[in-house]
Amino acid sequence: MEDSRYSKIGKVYNGFSTFQLKSVLIKNDAGDWGTEPNENAVGIIRSTNFNNNGKLDLSDIAYRTLSPQKLEEKRLSSSDILVERSGGSDTQPVGRVGYVTDEITNKKLAFANFIQRISLDETVDAKFVYYCLQQMYEMGITASMQFQTTGIRNLDWKFYLKTYLPKPTKEDQTTIANILSKVDETIASVQNSIAAAEQLKKSLMQNLLTGKMKPDGTFRTPDEFYIDEKFGKVPIGWEVKKLKDIAQIQRGKFGHRPRNDERFYNGDFPFVQTGDVVESVFFLKGASQSLNALGASVSRSFPVNTIIMTIAANIGFVALTRYEVFFPDSLIGINAKEDVINPSYLLLHLMRYKNILDAQATESAQKNINYSNLRPLPILFPTKKEEQLQITNKVIAIFSEIDSKKTKIKILEQLKKSLMQNLLTGKINIL
Repeated sequence: MEDSRYSKIGKVYNGFSTFQLKSVLIKNDAGDWGTEPNENAVGIIRSTNFNNNGKLDLSDIAYRTLSPQKLEEKRLSSSDILVERSGGSDTQPVGRVGYVTDEITNKKLAFANFIQRISLDETVDAKFVYYCLQQMYEMGITASMQFQTTGIRNLDWKFYLKTYLPKPTKEDQTTIANILSKVDETIASVQNSIAAAEQLKKSLMQNLLTGKMKPDGTFRTPDEFYIDEKFGKVPIGWEVKKLKDIAQIQRGKFGHRPRNDERFYNGDFPFVQTGDVVESVFFLKGASQSLNALGASVSRSFPVNTIIMTIAANIGFVALTRYEVFFPDSLIGINAKEDVINPSYLLLHLMRYKNILDAQATESAQKNINYSNLRPLPILFPTKKEEQLQITNKVIAIFSEIDSKKTKIKILEQLKKSLMQNLLTGKINIL
């Protein structure tokens, strides 16, 4: 007999009991993929709409045709729970879950054949159960419940339904679910504000770095431009120069093979790797490796205010250094001639070339570009350093706001993780 003190997500406290998932089911059915879409097609939730964090992403809904009877059977209702029963990968086990909200119900959606829908009776709060199932997934428990056939991972559904979950009073279930929902709502709100800030950043960079907009937010009139024979419209008081004429461009260096020789590492010199330079950052966040004095002697030092650019794998990502660093030849160091152009302004301008550089990349084992492709890049900039700084400060403020919001999300996600570990099992009393 199952010990009522233990659930699949841990020991229960505060008088919680447990229940078996299959004992509270009203509906338990797989979806239907239907046929090619026609004028009666409906939206179908599939595996690609599941996120690892338990949210359903409806930005890319597939449309298929179901018979009227099948549509009636498979239409989703509020408080249904969807479970990814088949799919997954080496790094992503099956068992992801999604909760059907009123908003989803209003869209009149159905679900695909690799998805299982469960509806629960009134003895439990469906959202509380959803959070318990999500906790199972995050703890890696569903990974032990999967088996593989013909390359597809499948959840052992009978085993899954035998799962025992915590069972506080229904009133407490609802209270716990509401607490976790509030955290989710706050995370979603911050994520939406990040998306809005990203759009603002994109607009500002497009308009300020082309000179269409002045730093005070007003737009230049047509008579405030002149025509450059190669570049086109240029604001009066601005000029266009090739990158090689306003900056020193050097490859990184590590003159020893094999690279993984332990004699050169674990010292005081930051050794930046390609993965350390990521998209949508301004300043370099850190270096994943370090060199000792011997390692530094076979590498190359780059000073503060070096723009690091990736030229292999991820092409055209850039970041600005705030301290001396070293890096290998898979990265490029760009040092602005600071009497001509502000390094931060140049970095922003180089960000706008990411897609162009990516399109120029050759592909063998991985994408890469020849750093000579960088030398002729045209850079448009105001000759007055003060205006460069004004533009830079305006855009950096948006970067800082986005970074702050991303930090807030990390804090909220840690809070939610802690709450799920402790509230769902009663380890922390909600009173």
